[in-house]
Formats: sequence, structure tokens, C-alpha cells
Amino acid sequence: MAITATVLLADLGLALVDTTPTVWSSALKVRFINEALDAIASVRPDAYAVTEDLTLTASTPKQEIHATGYRLLDVIMNDAGLPIKKTTREDLNDTVPAWTTTEDDSIESFAFDEENPTIFWVQPVPDDALVIVVTYAKEPVIFTNSSTDLGISDIYIPAVKNYVLSKCLGMLTQGTDYQRSAQYMDDFYKVLGLKFQSDVTLKQVQED
Repeated sequence: MAITATVLLADLGLALVDTTPTVWSSALKVRFINEALDAIASVRPDAYAVTEDLTLTASTPKQEIHATGYRLLDVIMNDAGLPIKKTTREDLNDTVPAWTTTEDDSIESFAFDEENPTIFWVQPVPDDALVIVVTYAKEPVIFTNSSTDLGISDIYIPAVKNYVLSKCLGMLTQGTDYQRSAQYMDDFYKVLGLKFQSDVTLKQVQED
């Protein structure tokens, strides 16, 4: 069940013993929530993963994901269902020297661009505006005090709360508050790390 801004801000107020709010305004907490969402996007881009059709640009091996995305995660298949294999530009240079100029109506393989996460390379070059299926990470949705959800799964709520609590307590001057702030930030990364380990374990079980 999606958590609303009203509920999330109230929960944070309780945790900070500042329900009025007096010390930390709702606007400040909303700003920190958006920082948390950006941090999660950086550490766990799969949190914002979507799988959609993408129309390729004809006559070029260089392709780009949708403008709303910030990182390509996978290229899955041609629109007709034929799978697309992952490779590297180095392997293509070695095995298919003419891969940047040979055109066809179906894509066989793709390569990530290591320097630019929104760009990827396809082989052979599409001879038309072909449609393929890709998975990419979308930019985080801006959270406001009237939002009805975070824009990601509720399983990331603990991480968001830990981040906001860390930032809020980090504004105080007492040593114990700084220690608590550091602990909450550590918990933020621990939650994301545990989620990652859980995903790895599940993938291993599925492959067995």
C-alpha cells in the first residue's frame, strides 16, 4: 500500500519528537525526502526500473534511452520477440569489424556505453526505425507534501526515513545528535545493502 506524504511526514515528526512541527518544517523534510530518493537512485537504479518499447534511430549504431531515463539496465528483445544478446564494443570490433555500418531489420546484440549510461550501441545497424524492448531506470519523481506515493516501492520507506532522520539530526549541535545522525545514515546504506543481498539470493534460487 502506497504511503502518502501526510503519513510519511507524520511518521518522521513522531521519530523526531517534533509533531507540530517546530524544529524541522515540513518543507525541509520534503527536501530531504527528495534527496533520499536521488540517493537511492544512485545506489539502487533498479528501484526505478521500467520495461518499455523503444524506437531506435535508423542508420546509426549509437542509440539512446527515453529522455525520462538516466541509466540503461538491459536490452531484452526485438519487437518480434527475438532476443538481443549483450556484448561489448571491444568484442564487436574483434568479431564483426563492419558492425558500425552493416544494416539489417533485426538487432542481434547490444553493448553498454561505459562512459554514458543513457547511450548504448546496437549491431547490426537498424535499417529503419525499429522497435525493441529495453529496461531502464527512470528519473525519480519529485516528492511534494501532497504526494500520494514515493514513486518507488514501499519497501524503500525505511531507507528514506533513515536518510531524512540523519539529515535532520545532523543540523543539531549536540554530540549525541551527530552520533545518531551518523547511525541513521549508516542504517540507510545498510537497508539498501540488505535489499541488494536479498535480490542476489533470490536470483540464485531462481537460477537453480
